[in-house]
Amino acid sequence: MQVNLNKSIVLGVDTRDLRIAQTGARTYLTELIHAWQQMPGVQLVLLDNARKVYRGKNTVLKLVEHLRFFWWKQVQLPLLARRKGVTHLFCSDFFVPYFKMGLKTTAVLHDAFFWESPAHYHPLWLKLFHLLGVPAAKKANLLIVPTETAKNSILTYENFDANKMKVVWEAAKSFHQPKIGPRPFEAPYFLHVGVLEKRKNIVRLVEAFAQLHARYPNYKLVLVGNTPVKLQLNDAPAIEQAIMAFGLQDAVVRLGYLEADALATIYSHAFAYCLPSLNEGFGLPVLEAFHFKLPLICANTSALPEVAGDAALFVDPYDPVSLSSAMLQLVESPQLQAELVQKGQARQLHFSWPKAAQEIHDLMKGC
Repeated sequence: MQVNLNKSIVLGVDTRDLRIAQTGARTYLTELIHAWQQMPGVQLVLLDNARKVYRGKNTVLKLVEHLRFFWWKQVQLPLLARRKGVTHLFCSDFFVPYFKMGLKTTAVLHDAFFWESPAHYHPLWLKLFHLLGVPAAKKANLLIVPTETAKNSILTYENFDANKMKVVWEAAKSFHQPKIGPRPFEAPYFLHVGVLEKRKNIVRLVEAFAQLHARYPNYKLVLVGNTPVKLQLNDAPAIEQAIMAFGLQDAVVRLGYLEADALATIYSHAFAYCLPSLNEGFGLPVLEAFHFKLPLICANTSALPEVAGDAALFVDPYDPVSLSSAMLQLVESPQLQAELVQKGQARQLHFSWPKAAQEIHDLMKGC
């Protein structure tokens, strides 16, 4: 694509998702906005409405919130963007206006989860997604995907224009001079950070850790992350049941959501990071593990091998024995720990938010 670097654009960013998204999706949008704000010459307009987002469990109110979301995306957002002088509209949550009203639109397609795991989503949401979300995305000028794996997965379900789909790698969450606190636990601990969704495969992680704990009872497993807003995705009850079933109440620690300094402290003192996820469009925790110089145990599925490269100990996420064996290898081999950390440090140099922001901005200029 030929890019006119002298072309001036006014970049409008839909920021409503910052009031909804958790962990990875929130990090993605926050980091891009920060990077664009630091880039010279970027005209940035942040777009949101004042209406409070309903996040409760009432079925009727949830239905109303779904309809409000699509009203925002299809009517209020493009009108507000036009009024603010926006030329290019960026939406990080897949959904863009169907009627673009003269705007150039960019949608981010993080993964193929809507197609791969429809049971995890409300039926009304899926209907609106297929009737309006997908056709609108097909009309977008640019589609950003985080990995080749995600791109190929999406194209197996929908006939998007592959020429519009551009891979832009993400990066680790920025920890701006965090205040690292004292070691939170005397025992060494394996770490997992992420929303407690079913696809994160934490029940199998607990089962694998139980096998390790039987041989090395001084180790702990620390789980950081909220329960998901969508009940269909929530794996927290099953995780608690597994912890109880294996008698790990004192060995598995659940910490919920942590702010930046507390999260950096937990990362800094961890023994290793475990990412047994069944499906990831990218996998930001891979890069966070590299950032904090942690040896990484990683599932050999979806986009994770593409992101981690040669800097992880790969396992079959469907097999707790495979995961437990990898944990055991790390415990018993300081040399392996050091090798993985060294490889992780080299691998992370390929990823940065300023680079991602510049690439997306240049691609939008070329629309």
